[in-house]
Amino acid sequence: MDRKEFIKKVRKLRVPNFLFNLDGVGRDDERFCLVKLGEKWNVYYSERGCKTTNEFFDTESDALNYIIKRFSE
Repeated sequence: MDRKEFIKKVRKLRVPNFLFNLDGVGRDDERFCLVKLGEKWNVYYSERGCKTTNEFFDTESDALNYIIKRFSE
């Protein structure tokens, strides 16, 4: 999955844009964030400055699929 497909899926799920941050710009609190750290993709949910979810993936596609899965739950 690429970012364009991700956006289509979150819109279909009616997930507001403020619940995720894919580009590292702006707020990163109380939303899912995607960050590339070295060779890995890190997905975390930050709440009050603490990462309550902190997962690492080999590909951006796997990371985006993980976020979609969490929104679908």
